[in-house]
Amino acid sequence: MPTGKPTVAVISYHAPPVLNAESILVWKTLKVLRTWFHLRLVTASVPSTDTTLMLPDDIEVERLPTWMPSAYKPRRAVEKILGRFADEAWLWARQTPSCMAAPVDLLYSRSQPGASHLLALRWKLRTGRPWIAQFSDPWAHNPYHAGRTARRKAFDEANERAVVAKADALVFPTREILEQYVHLYPQFAVAEKSIVLPHHFMPDLYPERVERPAEIADKMVFAYLGDFYGQRSPEPFLVGLAKALEVRPEMRQRVAVEFYGNVESKFEPLVARAPVPIRKGRVSYLDSLARMRQADVLLLIDAPSATGRNPFLASKLIDYLGAGRKILGITDTEGTAADILRHHGHPVVSPRDAGGIAQAIVEMMDAYDRGESFSVPVPMAYSSEEVVGKLAAHMERLLGETHVK
Repeated sequence: MPTGKPTVAVISYHAPPVLNAESILVWKTLKVLRTWFHLRLVTASVPSTDTTLMLPDDIEVERLPTWMPSAYKPRRAVEKILGRFADEAWLWARQTPSCMAAPVDLLYSRSQPGASHLLALRWKLRTGRPWIAQFSDPWAHNPYHAGRTARRKAFDEANERAVVAKADALVFPTREILEQYVHLYPQFAVAEKSIVLPHHFMPDLYPERVERPAEIADKMVFAYLGDFYGQRSPEPFLVGLAKALEVRPEMRQRVAVEFYGNVESKFEPLVARAPVPIRKGRVSYLDSLARMRQADVLLLIDAPSATGRNPFLASKLIDYLGAGRKILGITDTEGTAADILRHHGHPVVSPRDAGGIAQAIVEMMDAYDRGESFSVPVPMAYSSEEVVGKLAAHMERLLGETHVK
């Protein structure tokens, strides 16, 4: 499909219509990146989960089978067994897409999972084309993967080392993750070939006006959009809310809490004992943006780190910024997420500080009683146009350097 634009092969195991954070980031990135490049996407063939996430027709897509059961529980069981030894998507990455034989100007892979980079590494070794590897989270040294077997750790470390060595450029979402890779791989001059780009939001996806359902029309609404799993628990907020309602008992009938996403079964008892009834459900990505705009306060709830410094940047935080609502950041008080929140006037409290969370909630209840607006300015520096534009410029520089060589 000749277009006059350079061709970029995008390798990402997760892509629309899958509904998860990485797939959504891929969707937003490619919708903007196609302005500068002709895109050829290699992704996994998995059941559709969000039919509103449709890729533009001018993006070529090749979907490779995963060899996994289609039903959720059997698939998770197989992934758990395979994950003891290798990346859960390793079998997918061992395949050779038909488009690998077609001319391409640049390779661009995204993780998680790291298997996307493994397929891109084989492509790089076969063709020698310039390659950008983008990481949403740490791979081999993710602090929340401490329970992995020694064999799995060795697998991840060996493959991560190969990717860092061979990639021409690396992209990380936070300075903290970049620093981790600089420390781990001093032999590869990581800093010199890396850039930091945050996640991003698309302003035109948010509805201009939203109407609240009658049952919450006159209530102060706290909303969390995302999953609770692993160490990411609703407990810090629920404990803080209970303490806040002890101080402001008259607010008990005037507060509404919404959780939209998957709540792991181990957290269900916590939710059932919440100090106010919690509206729960699962919604499409576009519907989640509308629900963000409906809320008064959006909840960022991160798992606490061992160091008190959060290396991660949740993509939901950037979507929250795009919604233009007040955010309560229950996250480590050091790190990129905390810095972004404070810079834009949002409170930050450690997940371990129940009293501080309660105080922040009480202050928001007081502001609600005073009739203050919970709408805030939208920081356009995190828009997809701005962030993906920087990625495109980096790709063009890399292509220019390659042509000079």
